[in-house]
Amino acid sequence: MEHLDTIKTHDYEEVSILQNKKAKLFVINVIHDTTRGPAVGGIRFMKYKSEDEAIYDALNLARSMTYKTAAAGLSCGGGKTVIMDIEGMDRVLGLKTVARFIESLNGRRFTGRDLGISVEDIEIMRTETKWVADESAAGVGDLSEATGCGVFHAMRACLEEVTGSDSFKGKTVAVQGVGEVGYWVAKYAVEEEARVVVADVNPTALAKTVQELKVETVSPDKIYEVDCDVFSPCAVGGVMNSGTIPRLRCKIIAGSANNVLWNEQDGNSLYSRRIVYAPDYIANAGAVIQWWFRQTAYPIKDNRDGREVIANIHQVVKEILRLSREKRRPPARVADQYAESKLKPEKTYKDMNWGM
Repeated sequence: MEHLDTIKTHDYEEVSILQNKKAKLFVINVIHDTTRGPAVGGIRFMKYKSEDEAIYDALNLARSMTYKTAAAGLSCGGGKTVIMDIEGMDRVLGLKTVARFIESLNGRRFTGRDLGISVEDIEIMRTETKWVADESAAGVGDLSEATGCGVFHAMRACLEEVTGSDSFKGKTVAVQGVGEVGYWVAKYAVEEEARVVVADVNPTALAKTVQELKVETVSPDKIYEVDCDVFSPCAVGGVMNSGTIPRLRCKIIAGSANNVLWNEQDGNSLYSRRIVYAPDYIANAGAVIQWWFRQTAYPIKDNRDGREVIANIHQVVKEILRLSREKRRPPARVADQYAESKLKPEKTYKDMNWGM
């Protein structure tokens, strides 16, 4: 019933459950909104405690994709596919089953990699459907780097809001998770002469980052307490919550993790502590922007270069923070209304009801 209430409240277009008992496959496919175009968003392969937890994740991620693409001005909507990591699953059969389902949607859903899905997995799926992005080097390119670039531009906007300058020189950036996107976030910050402190539960990823970028490290639990200008969550979602927010010693939150706030109240808590927050689905939009501009399944009528649109994340975040300051509302709430206005062309964000 709780999921049904969420679906009704946030106007989801379609939620599908896909099974294949032979493959031990259980999948949730969500199409949140196709007002602006096909529902784009990756496929996530993860262990979940229950089907309910997987459905909850899929719903949140699909809605975030709608807001992300709308705020970026892309001609597409939002969706998500979540595959539960079940012991003994026949991965190849499972992926082909999902791909055949995506093909049956006839272009309403366009997908690609997310957590737990490899380039090899995508190639398996591409044998069954054309609605999966070619994520090889010759296709859409390095999406982790594109996301890191977008986060970097979001950080620039936050630094301007807090200090009046977008310079990283002499600033401290704490990065949580350096396996993929976090590595690029750290690299951009190092190149801009920031002091960078990182943490990761994966010792291999941590060692690579330290060796190549010469950054400092702390334990995963201590990263929240680093005295820094920018805290950048680049691992899992939900890390900004009632247990971690009181421990923060930063001025800015800007990272790549999806759904970094555990709930809406956590956005309010950051705001009350005067910690500037770059809403995650805007800060981490670099991958979907590059992905959309370089895919070949749909015609692109936008004459801009994808990298130019990624750089424009800086301006979008600046606008969100300006409105947050002027309207005295948390950036997370402002960002939602900004994105929603893009789905209601008869209104602009200036016309929206700014009440909490």
